[in-house]
Amino acid sequence: MSRNAITYKATAMDMLRSDSRIIGGLGPADFGGIERVRARLHTLALAGPAARLGLRVTPSTQRWAYEPDAVCVEVESAPPITAAGIADALVELSTTACAEVPLRGRLAGEYLLLDLSHGLSDALLPVELYAYLADPSEDPPLPAWATAPVAKSPLPRAFSSWAVRNPCRVGAVLYGRLRSSRSDSTATATETTAMPRRIPWTRSPAVATATSPAGAPTALRTWRDRNAPDLSVASMLCGSVANAIAAQGISVAQSLTFLFDCRRYLPTSDLVLGNFAVGIDFHGLDPASPRAVHGAVAHAIDSGRPLAAGALSALSYLRTRAALPATAVDTAPVNADARLTFSDIGRIRQLDGIAWTTEPEKSQFYPLSEPALPDSIVITSMHVRDTFQVSASFHGNVFDVETVQSALDVALSDPIAMLSGQE
Repeated sequence: MSRNAITYKATAMDMLRSDSRIIGGLGPADFGGIERVRARLHTLALAGPAARLGLRVTPSTQRWAYEPDAVCVEVESAPPITAAGIADALVELSTTACAEVPLRGRLAGEYLLLDLSHGLSDALLPVELYAYLADPSEDPPLPAWATAPVAKSPLPRAFSSWAVRNPCRVGAVLYGRLRSSRSDSTATATETTAMPRRIPWTRSPAVATATSPAGAPTALRTWRDRNAPDLSVASMLCGSVANAIAAQGISVAQSLTFLFDCRRYLPTSDLVLGNFAVGIDFHGLDPASPRAVHGAVAHAIDSGRPLAAGALSALSYLRTRAALPATAVDTAPVNADARLTFSDIGRIRQLDGIAWTTEPEKSQFYPLSEPALPDSIVITSMHVRDTFQVSASFHGNVFDVETVQSALDVALSDPIAMLSGQE
């Protein structure tokens, strides 16, 4: 069998995301020019289909072709940009994205923009790609993730591992999650009946970005240890950003969707490059309250809700064979409350030693995660080079871009100030 005839079976969780995109930009850094970027991408793709980069994502089938020699077809140079241009560059990629193209890359001076099919992976793969593509070594070895055996059927393995440790909770979490799903459906129908007037709507991707001063992660942890040692940094960042958005005059719904990485339930030796993150909705929760957010998230992790949500999502795909739509509706409420989705990637150590060309507080690594619903704002936070970096992805015809940008600027300039008096 020729190399191009090889196929790879995608998981149900991969298929669910196969119609969406992961878009990000990083810089300023020395990527060594477009030919080096292309060569390194091709080297990764040649590592094999399990490394995923050479796969052609096809939403209509779980059998994806392995075509490593085609990985750089849409990887090219673009006019150089500065820090002020990264948001526009991300929006341009989102606006022109095509579900049939697994990977696009644009090297714009010292900024590399990547647009990947979400079917290939969640946040893990883009992080690893940037770390390898901006490695300052002349000829770096293949990263371990590109050649290590990957976990087959990770969801059943993770659920079985958790169930063995928590046998008394299995029935409760499945029943509770199923009951929650039915309740959510009823609530959605009720809300639709009582919903204010809606108007025709089409997608209008937008993004706001901000980087904290260097040292902000250490300062926030010190403040946390003195004032609220039982809270997570992620819940505090969520509260800071939600407070700032509300302070700018945007009405924030009393609900939160939180993204969970299910790799936490696997042995550390298990490698999952595909999609293994799920979102859980928390209704009636104040996203501006770090204590409320931390309590809800900690309880969900402890009770195995992310695994149950992942299992039900996978079963839903196997029943319907339908990916989640990139755009779910064609109308929007006239006066929308912002429904926040929060994703905390945490400390990204892989990016500490890459070929940055500026000091930490001027570095940028931002994703655009376009929401499927018009009234959603997706907040993505991470810790890079002793700074917090946060992006807010939304639709610019629903929420004002300058207002959201102002909120992020306020929240990231002094996260502690937005939390003082909260705890």
